[in-house]
Amino acid sequence: MKRVILTVIPIFLFLSSCSQNSNSTVILWTDKPEMAAYVEEFNSIQDRYRIEIVYKKEPGYTLLKTNNQSNNTVDLIISDYLNSPDTLALFSPLEDVYKEDAMDMSIFYSGLLDLGYIEDELFLLPVSFNLPTIMFKKSIENEDIPSFYMNSKDIETASVNFNKKSTANFAMMGFSQRWEDEVLFINAVLMNTNFKMLNTGVLSWDNQKLLDSIEYIKKWSNETNGGLDKEEEFTTKFLYDPSYKLIEENRILFYYSDIVNFFSIAPEKRRNLDFRWLAEDNKIPVFGNILFSGIPKKAKNRKGAIQFIHWFFDPGTQKNLLKSTQIKRMDTFGFANGFSSLKEINKNELPIIYPNMVGNIPQESSLIFPDPLPLYWDELKTKVIIPWMYMQTGAAPPDETLQTTIAEWLKQKS
Repeated sequence: MKRVILTVIPIFLFLSSCSQNSNSTVILWTDKPEMAAYVEEFNSIQDRYRIEIVYKKEPGYTLLKTNNQSNNTVDLIISDYLNSPDTLALFSPLEDVYKEDAMDMSIFYSGLLDLGYIEDELFLLPVSFNLPTIMFKKSIENEDIPSFYMNSKDIETASVNFNKKSTANFAMMGFSQRWEDEVLFINAVLMNTNFKMLNTGVLSWDNQKLLDSIEYIKKWSNETNGGLDKEEEFTTKFLYDPSYKLIEENRILFYYSDIVNFFSIAPEKRRNLDFRWLAEDNKIPVFGNILFSGIPKKAKNRKGAIQFIHWFFDPGTQKNLLKSTQIKRMDTFGFANGFSSLKEINKNELPIIYPNMVGNIPQESSLIFPDPLPLYWDELKTKVIIPWMYMQTGAAPPDETLQTTIAEWLKQKS
């Protein structure tokens, strides 16, 4: 049976037929298609409130730009990067959401929950998050592959041994950190470059750690893969095929993915694949695009928004929604396309749905949650930081620093 891609637009249009003037209507801004199915379920099981979805490309940015407009009607926002210093203060405290034991806050990952605080007040609740992986052939017999985590040294050691099986023209190659752009950035994160946005609005990072990560990738190309020219020749010659096919044919040993994209590979094509968590010192970095929910200060239907939040973050609700997405064969992983912010959902429910997750759920203590990042982080990372890193690891790295490159980009963007 073919997987059914979630159709979003008709549901949005249907939900938008509700009257925005009704006291029962809760206006939800989101850019996440899977929210349509969750809202539809909420609206079908009770008749006190109706959630109306309004699709916004960048809800946090839209809130920031329209916050002072009198016609800015929104009661609830679910999107990523809402904990940016630019937007966090635009939300109202959530004490009335959990006071008098209305919600058990211990069900959340504590480090994840901390990201929604300003001092001692909670403004945002986390919804879901994503993690990096390295995937390989399930049937492979290799003592170089640990049982749960893989760090850069593990991957390098296994790649060196794999490359020894290759011919002089490198018809096989274990792994290159330059095959997938995101790996360049993940490598910098694993080396504690620590990108973050300060409360002053300034983007900060450890520049020496960044340069160290660049040198490490260059060394990998030269020493493990026989030189940048051989690495690029292999990439041009073979990497037009999908990663799972290259692994299946023993053309490569490893390929980078994240857990969401790993499970987006069709079941029949990933049945021979396995994965390990990318980590350093047994610590897995959580991606910066954590999904948050929050009630803006100017919300007109706070009671309705709270009602939805109580339902949405109930473990029983999330368990039922997970079952529903499987029945509907929605093209989404886990809860809200990631690991749930509720520990018990990941521990108890995901292994039932995804056999690859049996014995592979990370402990809370093994997760490193990112510092706040700017609203424009995805664009900045994709258009500026990663291209700069790729050029720096190439044959003719430019002299321009990352700081200068970012400053020029921000100037053009303003």
